[in-house]
Amino acid sequence: MAIIQWITRVFIDVFGITHPTPEQERTATRFIGALLGIIAAGMILIVFLIYKLSHRAF
Repeated sequence: MAIIQWITRVFIDVFGITHPTPEQERTATRFIGALLGIIAAGMILIVFLIYKLSHRAF
């Protein structure tokens, strides 16, 4: 979770967002972690589908 907290803090600093309270930071960390997980799963699914479609027998 520490890596996702670091990513959250970097995101907040880069975009100039007002620093949240600790409770809001936990919520933001969970939200950003969930989004990163969904994006990673989607990318894996796309790569898998491309692989399967390109190697199917005709």
